[in-house]
Amino acid sequence: MGLLLVKAAKQLGSDKEMMDAYWAYHKREQNGFFSPNPHLKSATEKPFSFPDPDNWRKLNSEERKKKWYGFSLKQRMTIATLAGFGYEGKGISLNSSHHFSTLREAYANAWRDDLYSVFWSDSNHDKRWLCNVFVGDAIYLYNRKSFTSGNSHYYDPLQIYMGKSFLRRRNSYRDVQAGDIVVFRHNGRWEHVEIITRIQKNTFSDDGFCSIGAGRGLSPNNNHGTGKEKCDGFFSDPTREINNNSHTYFFL
Repeated sequence: MGLLLVKAAKQLGSDKEMMDAYWAYHKREQNGFFSPNPHLKSATEKPFSFPDPDNWRKLNSEERKKKWYGFSLKQRMTIATLAGFGYEGKGISLNSSHHFSTLREAYANAWRDDLYSVFWSDSNHDKRWLCNVFVGDAIYLYNRKSFTSGNSHYYDPLQIYMGKSFLRRRNSYRDVQAGDIVVFRHNGRWEHVEIITRIQKNTFSDDGFCSIGAGRGLSPNNNHGTGKEKCDGFFSDPTREINNNSHTYFFL
């Protein structure tokens, strides 16, 4: 069971469209991200179709406007964002053939049929952290169960630590396996979560683990960035020692 979750997590981590969207959302370059989970709050599916160029040319301004606003607000926000106009769609001229082509290209090639766009708003200006979104999306890919709380958002690290999700807590670090969920404590707060991909049995140091996730503050292009596996390092990074008391472990 655990290895199947690892497989799903690695599949997710290698999904360039999703990891790039995670990163852009984290940096506030865009207000939405992609998820395979249709049950998240405000999850929006891709429109079934988009006007073809020949038909579009035959429409007058009012008819073009009616076609564009026939999409839902979140669908327009997603297509406009992917086309480079921002989620508000400022500057879009529906009478511009170039703008129409750019919007159609974004619809056809930048929004996959299997992904839902998700717009979660907040009132601050800090970077957004999606470690729990990665874990939730991976669990959904694994078993199609929605790892969400009552507000249809994924459980955050503190909620997981407090036992509010359907995950079960490991009684001992000695029982930890690949496919377990690890919650990290930083500066006294349980604020980060990842999926363990393998256990490292070390000869001259404490055993450790490798894990995969998002919310590390590093881009997908970094070797330890969003969607990448990161392992315990004897000389470099001791944060993944398995007997670290700043870790709490859970399993499905």
